[in-house]
Amino acid sequence: MTAAGVEVSRVRAALDVGRPAEALRLLAPLLASDPENAGLWTVLSEAHHDASAYPLALAAAGRAVQLDPHSSRAHFYHALGLWNTHVLGRNPRWGAARGRARQAQDALRVAIRLEPFRAGYPVTLAQLLSQTGGTAEAQTLLRGALELEPQNTYALLALAELALKRRNAPEAQELATQVLALEPESVPGMGILAWAQLRQRNPHTALQTALNAVRMAPGDLAARVYFSALSHAHLPRPLARGGWVWRLAIIPHGGILLMPVLALGLTTRNVWRYRRLPPELRAAVALVRPMRREVGVTLSLLGIALLGVVGLMDARLALPSAVVMGMLMLGLVITLIVSMVKRGQFRLR
Repeated sequence: MTAAGVEVSRVRAALDVGRPAEALRLLAPLLASDPENAGLWTVLSEAHHDASAYPLALAAAGRAVQLDPHSSRAHFYHALGLWNTHVLGRNPRWGAARGRARQAQDALRVAIRLEPFRAGYPVTLAQLLSQTGGTAEAQTLLRGALELEPQNTYALLALAELALKRRNAPEAQELATQVLALEPESVPGMGILAWAQLRQRNPHTALQTALNAVRMAPGDLAARVYFSALSHAHLPRPLARGGWVWRLAIIPHGGILLMPVLALGLTTRNVWRYRRLPPELRAAVALVRPMRREVGVTLSLLGIALLGVVGLMDARLALPSAVVMGMLMLGLVITLIVSMVKRGQFRLR
């Protein structure tokens, strides 16, 4: 092996163990001595991508495509660079992000044409298409990828997510079970399985599955996110912004008054569901959903609404009602401040 080959192997090893900075340091002299090497530019794009320097990754991949238009890997990293630089964090169905999303998808189609027997390319394209509404094409690509690699867990997970979007929970559960048979410690597999169980009205089993994922990988943020999201789905916040209770506000005159009443009904259902959880699950959910505080807030809002009605109907009770309403509002403000402070302290830890 030549000296350059040895250095490229060192770059590859650095990327494999998650050291993109070291890989970039090693690549600099190689590119200085061979600036027309498309393969080195492709590896440079990969290193920048691993370092989350997406604009630099896009520029390097663009240079690789110019030098070698027939390199599938160059087109693959060009697609990733386009998506992560111009689409990531934006709505890919609107505005400039929509056009960039199509460019990234087209670059991946080129990579697939150049190397049709590589399963990773169609899986990545399917994941991007699913974010822009191309679910039918995404399913076709994923099933084709599974024909190439029947045990490709990325393809199985993507298909399971699409099944959840189609509200086909049994199919999602079956696919997630296949993933876990291949990778028993797959957090995304356990998360999708938990969502499928919840959609099939097995909330206790779903929460237990998500809690098992947290215990299996306590340092994995995704595991905690799955458990938190499932807890909120099973016990929806009564006055969450954008929730159906808030939509009552558009009803003339009576909408505002109905909101606290219906919020109380939803809170009552949440408490009933919460009390039915096994003690172990209840203790875990309590860390995500402080039910006592939510019940207190809902009752306070209901009291404010009722006192407002009483004050409007009887002028003699207007002053006492206003005083009690003020006290309740002050309590709500204090509760909000305390919860914000506690949340900030939790994040600081």
